[in-house]
Formats: sequence, structure tokens, C-alpha cells
Amino acid sequence: MFGNIKKLAMCFLGSLAIAATAEAQSIGIGASKQGSQNYAANAGFAKLLSEELGYDVRVQSFGGSGQTMPLVDNSRLDLLLAPSPDFSAAAGGTGAFEGRQLGNLRLVAAMGGSAYGFMVNKASSMTMVADAKGKSITYGYTAQPTLRPQVDAILAGGGLSIDEMQLDNVPSVPNGVDDLISGTAEVAFFALAGGKTREADAAIGIRWLGLENTPEALAGVREFVPTAYIDKVPAGSAPGVETDTNMMFYDYVLLAGAHVPDETIAPIVAFIHDNPEKVRSIFKTFARFDPSKMAPDMGGLAYHPAAAQYYQQAGMSQ
Repeated sequence: MFGNIKKLAMCFLGSLAIAATAEAQSIGIGASKQGSQNYAANAGFAKLLSEELGYDVRVQSFGGSGQTMPLVDNSRLDLLLAPSPDFSAAAGGTGAFEGRQLGNLRLVAAMGGSAYGFMVNKASSMTMVADAKGKSITYGYTAQPTLRPQVDAILAGGGLSIDEMQLDNVPSVPNGVDDLISGTAEVAFFALAGGKTREADAAIGIRWLGLENTPEALAGVREFVPTAYIDKVPAGSAPGVETDTNMMFYDYVLLAGAHVPDETIAPIVAFIHDNPEKVRSIFKTFARFDPSKMAPDMGGLAYHPAAAQYYQQAGMSQ
């Protein structure tokens, strides 16, 4: 009888250990509004973690990374995929985060570059960003304030400033696309791979405006978005790309809160590194993912300890 009690006790302790592990690997992921590129990226990544690593993952939708990053910083959420300019501003206490630096965000991995730009009605004569001077443009983004510098960056790359434009203030980028469709705005900022892109193209037909790929244009872009670069989007690779078009790019990054334990992060880093094709299949945002470029130097911004250890042991730069 004592042996049976001992077996029951061991089973009970084993069950507690399994439950503790499951609880430790329960992950909350923050995402922007449904219909946005950010929501699709985070939802796709959550699905991957659930199916491949067995994590209990919940995706929570908010207005944008300006809202989700503080929730990760204060331990209410655990992970999110965010644009590198947003992370740079939040962790450095600059731009929209001036005076409220988020000191508990940790970089886990760079996930590849994504294109951002201005879409217009295809019936418009505009083909380059410079052609948009004086037009009405979506701006404000009260729910996504970190996006305002990105609009400023693209305008600067085209030799323009926001002061030369007519402002159509909207709460979020999907709202801005709705205004383009309705004709309230002539120029809308959005991600090339965002879900609303196809909706806009089906409704009115769209065109993406191009940038010159010159040192002057790049300097203008980086005045507002230091982590950005200009690269070519091939003709026909996305709705509204009629010819090879130079656009602004920057990396999406996987972020974690400092509170997330090493044993949760370490398997994620290893899986991402060892399965690039699965990462690229999550969403078009990650089509350029390169495991050898997972650990870029982000100007001294902090990596999660588990990620830093992995990269050091693998001989990858940070």
C-alpha cells in the first residue's frame, strides 16, 4: 500500500512539473488591429509557436505597437513582432517615446525586411513620391503614433515635408486606406504586404509611389527612420507595383519582455534559426528572412539573455 501511495505521490509531482512547464510556456502576443500587416504577422507567428513548439499562445489585438510595446514592457504581454523603428524609439526613449523610455523590451531576432510606402488611386498621374506635393495624405495616427515618422521619412526621401501636404488625420493606417478608397485622401501610407492593400486594389485600383535610390534620398529617409533603407520591389510582385519600384524598407523584429524566462525564449530562437523556410511561410513580411542576419547591431539596444547566449555560442554578430 505504501508503494502505491509513493507512486501516486510521484505521479502527482510529475503532473505539477508538467503543469508548471506549460504555464511557463503560456505566451501572450500583442498585435495591431485586424486587417493590418502587423496583426497578420503576429497571428501567423503565434500559430507557428503553437503548432511547432506546443506553446499555449494567445493573440491580443490593439491599436498598434505604440500600445502593445508598453504592455510587453510592463509584463502584461510577453512577445510581439514590431517594426524596428518602433523598437528603436521605444527602447531609446526617442520620438513618440520621448520621456517614457521602455527599459524592459528585449530584442530576440531580426525577421527580415518589409516594404512601406504611399499608395494612390491608379487613375492618378502620380508615380513618384515627389509627385505627391500638395496632395491630401493620411496622417495623425492617434492609435499608432510611431507611424508618423515613417510618413515623414518617405516624404523626406522624395524631397518633401509634411508641411507641404494637406493632412487627412486618421486614427490608424487601415482607416487611412478606407479614406483613400472613399476619395477623402489622395495618398495613403501603408505596408506593401498588408491585407488592406488587396482590398484597396479591388475597390479602386492602386499604384505605389517610388523613391529614387540615391544617397540623398536615403539620407532623407534616415533622418526620421534610422533603421530604414531603400530597396527595389520587382514589377508584379504585389498589387499596385506596375514597374520596378524603389520603396522604404526596414526589418521586423521579434521582441520579448525582460520578464520572459530564458527557457521560453531559447527554443524559439533555435527554431527560428533552424527553420528559415517555415519562418518565411508565415507571411510575406518575412519573405526576406535570413538566419545569418538574425542578430544585427541595433545601436547597443539590449538582446534577451537567452537570445544573446545563442548568438554568442553560434558565433553570430550582435
